[in-house]
Amino acid sequence: MLRSTALSALAVAVVLLTGCGSTDEGAQSDPTAISTEDAKSTSIDDITVEGEPTAKPTVTFEAPLVVAETVSKVISEGTGPEVADGQQVTAHMSMFSGTTGEAIESSYDLGTPSGFPLDTSQINQGLYDALLGVPVGSRVLMTLNGSAAQGSPTETLVYVVDVTDAKDVPKPLERAEGQPQDPVPGMPTVTLEESGKPTISQPEGTAPTDLQVHPTIKGEGATIAEGDTVSVHYSGWLWDDASEPFDNSWDRGEPFSVTPVGSAPVIDGWNQALVGQTVGSQLLVVIPPSLGYGEAGSPPNIPGNATLVFVIDILSAVN
Repeated sequence: MLRSTALSALAVAVVLLTGCGSTDEGAQSDPTAISTEDAKSTSIDDITVEGEPTAKPTVTFEAPLVVAETVSKVISEGTGPEVADGQQVTAHMSMFSGTTGEAIESSYDLGTPSGFPLDTSQINQGLYDALLGVPVGSRVLMTLNGSAAQGSPTETLVYVVDVTDAKDVPKPLERAEGQPQDPVPGMPTVTLEESGKPTISQPEGTAPTDLQVHPTIKGEGATIAEGDTVSVHYSGWLWDDASEPFDNSWDRGEPFSVTPVGSAPVIDGWNQALVGQTVGSQLLVVIPPSLGYGEAGSPPNIPGNATLVFVIDILSAVN
């Protein structure tokens, strides 16, 4: 849930492919889905992609489009090194509705490319297969049966992926490692389960009005700079109710990737809190509404004007 709420704007591709993508079998059994017989386009070859692979593409096809299986093809091949298993990939991604032919979302509109590991434990198998071995600089077209929003009818989604970079990633830590730090008066106390998953004491007093960043464990790894890709484990609570986290990565069993730090598609408090910290550290971060979700909040779990408390374990960083 944090990926679609507490971390604000989505890293378009990764979240939708892992969180909302359906299997082909599920798409075919959905009574609201458009059948192949009713489709006007049924092949990835029916899709035309125009424009340079450095700008938002123009995608056209006769809608509705239904492609029964997840398929992909390289539209234009780059000249960089080939993307390898486990690398951290940076790519601009644009998503289109097969039902209407219209654009749904694009990282070009956000001004920041998406970042994700080429790892099937964290991304959809179809995206993995589409990018493995593709040279950096390539534009890749992909179709996937899924839904752009929870509760929406299943449809074929069209992705255009412009691969801008791919880097080797050092093996991440499993949890924060370093020197424990003294608790900060007035801040919640962090307690760790055997696995490393944190809990916090109920905050007391008035919530701070400015960003609070306090290492509870000081790691000895690399210092995080703006533009880095950082892998973290996190848990988040409301200042007013720390009985249960509104989201955490520990229960999903996979870290969360923040890229590029400083301008990542996450709430402002996260971008500010990570810069200058070190790999291996655990951070207690208190984020005021002005650097979180403001007056609107992020229903149903985060009300308006909510102060947020995060515990963040910094597992790795790539510059």
